[in-house]
Amino acid sequence: MILGSTASRGLGATTAGGDFTQRVTNTFMVGVYLATNALRDAITLVEGPDCTHMKTQFVQGNHDWLSTLTSVSGHHRIANTALHPVHMTKSRESAVRVTLSRIAEHPATGGVLLTSMPMANITGADYDRLCREVAVEKGIEVIHVPGKSLSGDWMDGYAEVLTSLARHLDLSGGTPDPRKVAIVGYLFDRNEGDHRANVRELRRILKALDLDPVSIWLEGQDFAELAAVRDAGVILSFPYGRKAARSLAGRTGARLVECDLPFGLTATEAFVRLLGRELGRESQAAALLDRELADIVPPLEFVIPWIFQNRRLGYVGDPVLARGLAQTAELLGASLDFAVISNPKHHVRDLAALLGPGTELLVYPRMKQMIDFLRTRVVERRVSLLVSTSSGLGMLPPGEPATVEFGFPSFHNHALGDRPFLGFRGVLPFIDSMANAMRLGEVSHWATRYWG
Repeated sequence: MILGSTASRGLGATTAGGDFTQRVTNTFMVGVYLATNALRDAITLVEGPDCTHMKTQFVQGNHDWLSTLTSVSGHHRIANTALHPVHMTKSRESAVRVTLSRIAEHPATGGVLLTSMPMANITGADYDRLCREVAVEKGIEVIHVPGKSLSGDWMDGYAEVLTSLARHLDLSGGTPDPRKVAIVGYLFDRNEGDHRANVRELRRILKALDLDPVSIWLEGQDFAELAAVRDAGVILSFPYGRKAARSLAGRTGARLVECDLPFGLTATEAFVRLLGRELGRESQAAALLDRELADIVPPLEFVIPWIFQNRRLGYVGDPVLARGLAQTAELLGASLDFAVISNPKHHVRDLAALLGPGTELLVYPRMKQMIDFLRTRVVERRVSLLVSTSSGLGMLPPGEPATVEFGFPSFHNHALGDRPFLGFRGVLPFIDSMANAMRLGEVSHWATRYWG
């Protein structure tokens, strides 16, 4: 699906010459599926044609080896109404309600999400009312997620699920406590060891500050566990769910603290200091930083001058991870030469200022434009490493440069064992991934030159 417009600093971002190739991004519905994938017992019903089922392949078996969106048993967690244009001339509400009820009655269903494709929206069905009625009748959470496929991408789809949950989930009976903390807006994009370890690391940091992490939205939990957020006296707003965090704080009365993603040592240190200041934990924060820096800094003694210093890096992915990579590059004596953001410009906001004038930014490109941009930057600027989602791989000259696949989607790089990239325990694993790729890249470069 083609969305929005392109914005860029540096190389032109217009579609001069008639570039009508597709945008390099994933759709709104894929984001809805990512959120469904992060709730173990949720089932999503899509009011749309049968082809909506095929979008599960962007997640299961490609990005997430441990996904349960589909099953050989035939009990899939993504369902659809098989809507066909011939059915759109009359009311769809009765048929949708029957399907919702059948899903809600299944013993394995912990909660139901209902969303729709644009072709279904025009029929004017009252999805909110249908969800309320089935929820009351079946005694289970049934939440409508507004379908915004014509105006949003996968980040919007994921955020919209969180926002819908925040607005409609039953949060009665909560006992908010200032020591209890919830994180809202974490992108749990797969059930593999990287994200499982990230969640444990976030909880470890909060506990080290004498805080009780009662809930993380999302973290691969059961649907019923989402309600634990009602007891949080503080909600930490993470970048992938700002709107949901505000909505929850408004409903529960919790204090809202907006945080950047603790990706990289610089960002993690800032995250801990922020919590120390805001939540009266400054002494605990100082002690935690002393302990963690003593473990992290010494192993970097060799790799900074011999591998990273004065090297140029490139990035392809979402805007949230770009800042942490730029900070990590600076910490290692390298620089982020360019960043290609595959999401629409409304996600980017002040990223150009945060990255600085030394980083060329290309936002929401088309395929041909992105290929031309990457090849020009790599050849002319001698970039040593590209940190990229699957979208950026295969668009470069053979063997140039070294690459680390990272972010969503990552079809070729997986983590069955624990390998965090957030927090203190994620710093060294991510840095050694980059260092190993660069050294192997050097071997490949010289082998190619020698053997022709």
